[in-house]
Amino acid sequence: MITICSLLLALSAVGRTPPFAQVGVTPPTRTQPGLRALAKRHHLNIGSAMPVASLRNDIDSGQYSAAAIYTFNMLEPENDFKPPAVWTGPREYRFTEGDFLLGEPGKTGWAQAHGFKVRGHVLVYAQDFGYTLPQWLRKSESSLSKEDASALLHDYIFALAGRYRGKVAMWDVANEAIDDRPNQNPYNLRNSFWFRKLGPEFLVLAFKWAHEADPRAELYYNEYGIEGGGQKAQHLLDLVKWLKEQGAPIKGVGLQYHIDCHTSISPGDGHYKLIDDLQRLRLAYMITELDVAVRLRLPSANTNRDQLPNDPNDIDAQARVYASVFQMALSSRNCHGVQIWGLNDRYSWIPGVSQGRNGLATILDRDYKPKPAYAAIEDLLRK
Repeated sequence: MITICSLLLALSAVGRTPPFAQVGVTPPTRTQPGLRALAKRHHLNIGSAMPVASLRNDIDSGQYSAAAIYTFNMLEPENDFKPPAVWTGPREYRFTEGDFLLGEPGKTGWAQAHGFKVRGHVLVYAQDFGYTLPQWLRKSESSLSKEDASALLHDYIFALAGRYRGKVAMWDVANEAIDDRPNQNPYNLRNSFWFRKLGPEFLVLAFKWAHEADPRAELYYNEYGIEGGGQKAQHLLDLVKWLKEQGAPIKGVGLQYHIDCHTSISPGDGHYKLIDDLQRLRLAYMITELDVAVRLRLPSANTNRDQLPNDPNDIDAQARVYASVFQMALSSRNCHGVQIWGLNDRYSWIPGVSQGRNGLATILDRDYKPKPAYAAIEDLLRK
């Protein structure tokens, strides 16, 4: 497990003033490599979802960006590429955060300066509620023809993916298009705005246009609730098979992996079977939104104060689950990376979405200290 001192030395190596230098901490002369360096030995993309504003504002006296640089080699702007953040009106776009991260055309940004691959999330969010579809588009649905909707989607994908052509390693082209409850739609697709306007073909079009806008980017369909198999996973397999048959240039599937510390993952089970099924379809996969929730002793959605596990043993159980996920990834020829949803426990979404019942879901605690889960991944990557 790394120490604060070893982190300070790592910060110095990337040219940043160590945030604790003013308190008289003297960095050691040697340090162990962070997960970023260890992942390089395995040619593994290891990443985190991060709000661009946290990088732009260098929050927590520089600890946030320093921990990101030390730990990860891939990042995904958490909400900054979702349609409501970028698509402000008909053929009107906001690129402020994207330009900071990736650079406006002809320039480079924060990600290139610090050696990060970037996952773009997401071109088409196939839901109508929450932070998924721009309000102006939802309100104009009744006035838009099929041709109007198709033209708007085409221009949006080219505006965003085309602006950052060659700078985004992977795009989630479509996100969460499969419904949780059974319906009569093909592949159990949600009755979303894009489905109502264009039918299931909206997915084929989105993949084709994304490829035309940025031919070098790997293109993914991203989904939750399919880990370990089941009916929704079967809908996914049927859907991606159909996409390939329709000529959609899909590279792989994003498996979100919002799980808890009691999840069991082992060779031969449903988790491994799903990735084998994807490999038989000649598709890659990425674990795109990994977090491993722990039940809290006292419910609290406030991540700026200490949270305690209901069962102290769950922290070690969490480490075993993280290790099992990374072991699966390392054993899979078709795995193109693992990404954790949130840099540390302070910036995890789990306490909020669980109404304070769960938390402690990442590999760094709220003070950026490595947890047993970090050590478990580190042990795997040292082999």
